[in-house]
Amino acid sequence: MKKYAKAAARWAAPAVILLQVVLVWSEVLSVGQAVVVGVTLEVLLLGVVLAEIALARRTYRVSRAEGADGQQAVDEALRAVLPGPVAKAVGMELGLLRSMWTWLRRRRDIAPGQEPLSYGSQIRPVMWVMICLTPLEILAIELLLPWAAVRITLLVLALYGTVWVLGFLGALSSRPHVVGNGVLTLRFVHFVSVSVPLRGEVSVQEVRHSGYKKAVNIKDGILAMPIGDSTNVAVTLSAPVPVRPKPGAPEQEVSEIRFSADDPGAALTLLQGCSLQVPSEGRTSE
Repeated sequence: MKKYAKAAARWAAPAVILLQVVLVWSEVLSVGQAVVVGVTLEVLLLGVVLAEIALARRTYRVSRAEGADGQQAVDEALRAVLPGPVAKAVGMELGLLRSMWTWLRRRRDIAPGQEPLSYGSQIRPVMWVMICLTPLEILAIELLLPWAAVRITLLVLALYGTVWVLGFLGALSSRPHVVGNGVLTLRFVHFVSVSVPLRGEVSVQEVRHSGYKKAVNIKDGILAMPIGDSTNVAVTLSAPVPVRPKPGAPEQEVSEIRFSADDPGAALTLLQGCSLQVPSEGRTSE
């Protein structure tokens, strides 16, 4: 019953709004009745919204207390009060703005006791080229399209695209991989965050693997989070550990972690500083 109650709460606000629209367009009520019903629904909607705000705030605080970073806590709070697809879409947009704001303030989404591992240097130039081409895109729209409505629409899309790319760049800098407190957390901007507990003896190698097609790949006990289609650091665990590839997904056993770092040598040094055993020689695998 608790599960169904939570699901109903997520759909309560959209359902009330939809009911208001249906009543207005169907004309099944008189003007007086419509006013009474409308006011009642508005009060109901306000109550639902206030309850959801309280639930979201409580969920956010609990997530942060359990060690989640800011973006993970926001995602958990949204999933507590919104339907799954809506929560994901809203979380991505909020994450975009949050990452850009954090980046502009020269901060990073790192908890006490964690050390950062940067990634994404190979895709940053492409992002900057896209931003630099935006003025040319806007100029072309103004010169080539005679329809004002189309020009305004494309201008808004171009500006939004620029904000999106800036948020993406901000997330690359403000949300690095992090190591600390016995956990390696791998990220891909504000879209993905996977935490792996480091237990027992662990070996680390600078080694290239390629051919990956997804942001998160788990197969045969190997977790890979590439940039592009490749990784350049491999961490081998002495025993499998449970990993949840995404919120709500079942846990899977992982014994090797592969990821991409801007400076693999620095990544090995940092992991070695966390009392991990690092082999003296690496290997290359394509």
